[in-house]
Amino acid sequence: MARISSFGSEKPMDTELPATKEKVIFIEKNCTLFLSSTMSAIETKEQVTLKLMVIKVRNKVLFAEASKDFVDVLFSFLTLPLGTIARLVGKESNMQPCKVGSLWSLYQGVVNFEKEFMFNNTCKEMLLRPKNSMENYCNSLKLNIDDTGSTRYFVCNRLCCCQFKSSVLLSTFKNQRCSCGDLFSKPISLERSDTFVGFVKNSVSFLITDDLKVVPNSVGNLYCLLKNYGIEDMSLASEVTVSITENQVLDLLKSCLHSKTTLTDCFLEKQIFETSFRNIEFPSCDFDANGTSKINVRIMHRKSNGKILFAEGKEDFADFIFSFLTIPLGGAVHLMKGCCCSGNIDGLYKSVVDLDDDFWATKEVKNKVINPSLAPQFKLSNMLLPINYDVPKYFCCVEYIDDGRIKRKNYRYNFDAESVRTRYLTDRAVNVFMGSCFAAEFVNRISDKWNEGYARGPTMNIVTDDLVVSPMSSISVMSLLHSMSIPFSDLEEKVVSIGMEEGVRILQASLTSTSALTTGLSHLLTEVKEKVRVNKSFRR
Repeated sequence: MARISSFGSEKPMDTELPATKEKVIFIEKNCTLFLSSTMSAIETKEQVTLKLMVIKVRNKVLFAEASKDFVDVLFSFLTLPLGTIARLVGKESNMQPCKVGSLWSLYQGVVNFEKEFMFNNTCKEMLLRPKNSMENYCNSLKLNIDDTGSTRYFVCNRLCCCQFKSSVLLSTFKNQRCSCGDLFSKPISLERSDTFVGFVKNSVSFLITDDLKVVPNSVGNLYCLLKNYGIEDMSLASEVTVSITENQVLDLLKSCLHSKTTLTDCFLEKQIFETSFRNIEFPSCDFDANGTSKINVRIMHRKSNGKILFAEGKEDFADFIFSFLTIPLGGAVHLMKGCCCSGNIDGLYKSVVDLDDDFWATKEVKNKVINPSLAPQFKLSNMLLPINYDVPKYFCCVEYIDDGRIKRKNYRYNFDAESVRTRYLTDRAVNVFMGSCFAAEFVNRISDKWNEGYARGPTMNIVTDDLVVSPMSSISVMSLLHSMSIPFSDLEEKVVSIGMEEGVRILQASLTSTSALTTGLSHLLTEVKEKVRVNKSFRR
């Protein structure tokens, strides 16, 4: 049997410095945010123990027996934005860096995209380091490989003087311009009185198969597993205990996106999986596209084989492709009706859906993992794909404090204005008088009266078959065609409309194919494919 190895890693853990005298308090349900000094980090080692049942003669993992800590790690993969996944799997670990379909080329295209063609300086940060709407759950895990960093909140630097009428604006990005003319530069760090405890209950043990199907640990489930694998002789199996660190969690992420035998490839150090991708015929899905908008693009494809070389569209097409990086993996699989066809992701997702509510921390947590939301400020108003977007509602309550020596005016941001009033009446050391409460909303970071989205408009953009987005340039197009050695006579253009169905197909293909446009829009090129088939038959 191949060698089982364990590795050590370090995980940053925040530690709080003394808060400054000035405080601006935010409350989201039971959460309070204080204006404080910058947090420093210390390093700590974390490990999770996993028991493997290995079939020695096959050098294969039959199943793993795991506690909450490991299952939470697996389920957290579904909360990661696709841009985060593209960045993480490109890192070194025990396994080599790898690429996920066309996501890697899309991500690198954003890295190389010229800033002057972006709507503002923050757009690249939003796409290359997208926020996880469930980061508070993931930050509570023993092993969290997401290096994006915790969300920071900002309010107007002149909040006390800012004259707001209908709502107060918040931002997760520094130096956004407030309606008063000043900047969102006053940082607010999160201090929570409630507790996030991951995804599943602490008292439950689970069985995890090699293809990442997760079920509660029971005799019935064990019997079904042994029967399905045809295990008759128990002496063929042996128990191996491994210690999982962040390095191996990254291996797990890489493996589950590519391999159908994730645990074997990750822990028995089997041959490295291939990172080349084949085109996949996706299961047909019914899409309710009534009332959804469409994007018109001009595609250039080859007559000889129907392969799309690139597509040309306005800034809305570029924004649509860019937005893939902000979509959580679970949200993408939800759109695809559970069929993304990437490694063992579909099996993992089905396990989440099928796992009984009793095993989850709360039913709300389960629903969030099944269909994770976009993070605040990441939704386009003209978003083609119906990605879940559930942003907490806030209120800004003005309080007047009189401690007998000085009177001052504070602003409290809270989830429930009435609960704050009750708290003031029952728990206060000084005289506090409540003033008015206003709605507090996140400012739209990627929109103003001239522009909507990531790409600056009006402009035309080119998207290659592997989803590299760039501003339209005739010279670049000619260079691309020259590099492919494609004669002009083999080129043909066609105008197509991309709606929700086509959008989901391209998103599906981006996870599995380096020809995302050709794979995703193949149903629009049936006439071309039929001509190719007839010509080949005629030559025979």
